[in-house]
Amino acid sequence: MNRKTVSLCLIARDEEASIGMTIKSVLALVDEVIVVDTGSKDNTRIIAEGYGARVLDVAWEDDFSQARNAGLDEAMCDWVLILDADEFLQPVRPVEFQRLLHDPKAAGYHLRMASPLGEEVVRSDTMIRLFRNDPKVRYRYPIFEQISESLNWWADKECLQIKDTNLTVVHEGGKPEHQARKRERNLRILRKAIIEYPQEPYFSYKMGMAGIQSLDGEVLPMAGLKTALSQLHSAWIRIADKDQGYLQSLPWLPDLGANSASGLLALDRVDEARTLVHRMSELFPDHPMVRLQQAAVDIRYLELHSSELGVELSRRLESKARKSLASLLVSKVQDNGIATDRRILDLYPLRYLGELALLGGHVSEAVGHFEQALSLDPDYSFGWLGMAESSRFAGDRKRALKLYLRTITENEWNHRGWLRGCDLMREMDFQDNATSWWRRAGTTFPEHPALERAEQQAHDTSHQLHPVG
Repeated sequence: MNRKTVSLCLIARDEEASIGMTIKSVLALVDEVIVVDTGSKDNTRIIAEGYGARVLDVAWEDDFSQARNAGLDEAMCDWVLILDADEFLQPVRPVEFQRLLHDPKAAGYHLRMASPLGEEVVRSDTMIRLFRNDPKVRYRYPIFEQISESLNWWADKECLQIKDTNLTVVHEGGKPEHQARKRERNLRILRKAIIEYPQEPYFSYKMGMAGIQSLDGEVLPMAGLKTALSQLHSAWIRIADKDQGYLQSLPWLPDLGANSASGLLALDRVDEARTLVHRMSELFPDHPMVRLQQAAVDIRYLELHSSELGVELSRRLESKARKSLASLLVSKVQDNGIATDRRILDLYPLRYLGELALLGGHVSEAVGHFEQALSLDPDYSFGWLGMAESSRFAGDRKRALKLYLRTITENEWNHRGWLRGCDLMREMDFQDNATSWWRRAGTTFPEHPALERAEQQAHDTSHQLHPVG
């Protein structure tokens, strides 16, 4: 069969540390390399040209699509492969690569995107990075640029499909200071994009996620959380009335729903979290993130309302949460192009099963779950928090206090550890220590409802003691 030709197109700016690795990873697969240089001041051009690349100087105007399309305009081959200058393609035999290109029904392919984690490579998503070269197929949007809209339109017209593949692109990331500059740049462009494309929910979703800080899947009540949630809510409102098929086609929607629900829980807005996660469960009943968040919401609701619900309803809610968590522990990662964090399938369910057991007064069972979680990850701060809560429930306050300290030692961002430890210190009349912990929690987690209420009460008391006028 005749060999199909491939153009590698990438954008670069001051990427001398990684661009050689990027190009080298695909030299046996591609026929030309086009580098769109948006203003490098280092040796990026020299290194790229050393690998035979054609380097185009394109002025940077805060628009990724413009830069991507400048490369596509110069591509001369049958197919286009897109990489960033800090990525590389995992090895693939040229004959296997050519087999993909010769599929008469394929307009393009979703490649698996991955990031290295220690010695492992963790798959996190898929993106269209390999597609047929046609002048009608071009990128859109200044940031988080998309080729799918024009490629889907062209593929439908040509009776072709966009298919999945096992090809994997690994994103290296680079130095922390380099990443910090990229984040600042992306936020700047994202703010512009929200204004330019006010009806595009994806930008509000990405802006909201940029303001979310989380620990082990739990959103933290840090400064900016309320603003971030309003952005996520704005994205949801724009699409909430769309038909089910459309909603289920959005790969980022479960992430939006799970993080929104977790953020609402962090602000004690439990009823809102239940409503949202119920809708997500209807749309994505088998999605691991949604299942986990459904259980987290149900457990929090039980904590607050078990006395009002009655025995029968409480048992049903507990059984539902337990069943959902158990299903995660025995599930397999679905090969649907979106990877599942392994902790969602083992570590986090054990934590919530432990919390459920404590709610029912079953301390030994709870300790078993928390110990099992810690056997998987000895640094898991929520595992140590669970052990502290179990000791406290059993009446061993001294051991509980040591375990609260261990919780925040393992991770200082565990707000529950700070607040629960502070509460126990007051109980034990260690007022100075309690004040110190409370002050630390208030500085770090200013949007936690308990801290906000205490601040408001202090303000009201001060106002009563020293009335204006």
